[in-house]
Amino acid sequence: MSEPPHASSWAAPPEFYLDENAGIRSVRKLLLDLGYVVHTPAELFGTRADACGAPDEVWLARIAGSGWAVLNRDVAITRRPSEFAAYRRAKVHMFYLPGEAKRDELCELVAINLADICVLTVKKSPRLWRLTRTGVKPLDR
Repeated sequence: MSEPPHASSWAAPPEFYLDENAGIRSVRKLLLDLGYVVHTPAELFGTRADACGAPDEVWLARIAGSGWAVLNRDVAITRRPSEFAAYRRAKVHMFYLPGEAKRDELCELVAINLADICVLTVKKSPRLWRLTRTGVKPLDR
């Protein structure tokens, strides 16, 4: 596996948002160590306590139009009409990590797919994606 791309590899590197269910500290550290800007629920809401359990519709409204790449593990957003509508209004790319994955696998999946995540994030039509060992795949809804 080649090294994941440093933020300086891009003219305008994407920024990331780690949803609370994807907020594994190791993934955040990996991205920060590579020079990327990483936003967290605590930053978005002011404190960790205020962010805890915030409805998906609320945080999606707050990041709407940001262009951030969202790393997430909650595919239920795609099955709940109000949450899916909030995702569509937010116009952000969402990249899903496996819900059952452990820390090392999460970091590996982000590292393996980071170049593709960066390329896909700048595309105009936001989509739902899942991260796999063989690449970024569209998430079937």
